[in-house]
Amino acid sequence: MNLSSLGFTRPELVGLVLLVPVLLVLMLLADVARRRASRAFGGNAALSARSSTRIWIRSGLLLLGLASLVIALAGPYVDLRQRGARRLGVDIVLAVDVSQSMATQDVAPDRLRAARHVAQEIGIRMVGSRISLVLFKGAGTLRYPATTDPKILGEVLDNSGKGAPKVEGSSLAAAFEQSLAAFPTDADPRRGRAIVIVSDGEITLGTVPDTAQLLNMRIGFYTIGVGTPSGGQVPTYSDKDGSFTGYLRGPDGRAVISKLDEANLQQLATAAGGRYWRFAGDDSVIGQLGSELHGLEAVEPIENAGSVPDEKSQIFIALAVGAILIERLLSDRRRMPAPKVARVSRPRRGRRILGIAFGSALLWAAACGGAVPSAAQANGMFSRGDYQAALAAYRDLQKSAPEAPELSINAGNSLHMLGDYSRALPDYAKAIDATDFHLRAIAQYDRGNTLFRLGRLEDARDAYRETLRLDPSDRDAKFNLELVQTLLDGRRPSQLRGQPTNAPGESNSPGGTGATGATGANASASPDAGQPPGTPTGEQGDPTSDRTNPGQTPPDLKSALSSFRNGLTLDDALRVLDALQGQQRGVAQLIEGPRRRALSRVEGRGRSRRRLRPRRRPICRA
Repeated sequence: MNLSSLGFTRPELVGLVLLVPVLLVLMLLADVARRRASRAFGGNAALSARSSTRIWIRSGLLLLGLASLVIALAGPYVDLRQRGARRLGVDIVLAVDVSQSMATQDVAPDRLRAARHVAQEIGIRMVGSRISLVLFKGAGTLRYPATTDPKILGEVLDNSGKGAPKVEGSSLAAAFEQSLAAFPTDADPRRGRAIVIVSDGEITLGTVPDTAQLLNMRIGFYTIGVGTPSGGQVPTYSDKDGSFTGYLRGPDGRAVISKLDEANLQQLATAAGGRYWRFAGDDSVIGQLGSELHGLEAVEPIENAGSVPDEKSQIFIALAVGAILIERLLSDRRRMPAPKVARVSRPRRGRRILGIAFGSALLWAAACGGAVPSAAQANGMFSRGDYQAALAAYRDLQKSAPEAPELSINAGNSLHMLGDYSRALPDYAKAIDATDFHLRAIAQYDRGNTLFRLGRLEDARDAYRETLRLDPSDRDAKFNLELVQTLLDGRRPSQLRGQPTNAPGESNSPGGTGATGATGANASASPDAGQPPGTPTGEQGDPTSDRTNPGQTPPDLKSALSSFRNGLTLDDALRVLDALQGQQRGVAQLIEGPRRRALSRVEGRGRSRRRLRPRRRPICRA
């Protein structure tokens, strides 16, 4: 224990301890008034039914409880706990059957779209893992290499089976062979590996593959059956416009019925030591699969991973609860004399009271104990610029509330501030599916900012469009959408003339490190106290805050503005944004003159409603 680290995580609350002496003075005044009233009424204090000793004992317990509660709220700690490990994730190959039978509608809306839902949910639940997508019919093909963006998985799956092999039929052997070849060759050997096949189990080509070899390769193998044993008719669609043309019929003219063949899928999973599930719309199946995949994750010990205070609030909470319980149960009446008669001895009431009080206090401390940092601690780390420690704290909080979209957004903001834009996208993607439309809009907006940093302007434009669909009154998203669209329109002529453009991450891209790019610290700021959970703010140098002075354009911006207005390109836009950062001015005002107020920059939000913060109270789980 390092006593030099003694302190409080919320020192601003320590001042509340001054309530204790104020309350003590009030108690003294009340006692003096009580004594005067007792003498005026009864005359002899010895005959009073109330005991002065018991009154002061109760008062002392009340003061002790109040002081302990204030100290507990301030978050006392006596040491800092070092973090020393991180999870490596899992390399997953997801093989999806896109044969003609997957269009059967025995599960809603059809088998292929149910498989797409499974793929998206696996990507969302396996944060930090890499997923490769294999599509197969009569043959298999790697449709998408290893990615950490779960939204990509759903976008490449549709009823038309685009990107799937042209060989008709269905072959599980082809899916198995292609899945083995789809694992990244540069993967860390310590990372876990797994294959997940989503199919209706029907085999029209080849045989059942031998999956027993996976036992020696330390590769997990799981199968998910989509469909029902009773099956349904197979619809057919036009190759020209995709319109419905009827149902598939055999040579004898009868309708073909496609059924879920669970025996084949169970045989594959059992031979490889894995598991099989039937999916009919119940997401609990995906949860069980996620638990199996998380069990394959390896943990790597690391140094300098940050530290968090080892808070000891539970001790003072227990003391406060115990003192207040005893104060409420203890009577201030004198024990009245009674005739001495023979009676059976009983346990004293006071001992029972003490046992109940301290037992309750211990249970309370046990329930609220634990070394998980609170949301306020994580926010404090973010405010101080310790983004690595803040990220680790948000990850710890996600273990208690893995489905909280606020924590996912905050984790993405921390990664954004660290410049790790690619890893921030999965956290934003998880929050995009929140039930709260307001949080979904915030997640889409911040995802657009990060995509802008990566130079993916088309994707950023789509994210801002989705923000406006969820919140049509968002003027910041509207302005950012217009700016990105203008950048795209200005870039296309140069590309058509054959002029080279730099790849994302170079000096003229939103995520560049040269003089023309805004740094991550200017893109987002720390969450402020008292704000609702969420995104980083833009208070540190936000060019669109209310402090904007709509005066005349400074001389050092005239050349950039002339270029910006006459022919907008990505280079010109970034050069103007850098100049604006020093002048605290808005892009819209400089384009259209002082008559129009600027709305927002792509990576700065000046309005407090967009400052996302995590939960205001620590998450306490027994």
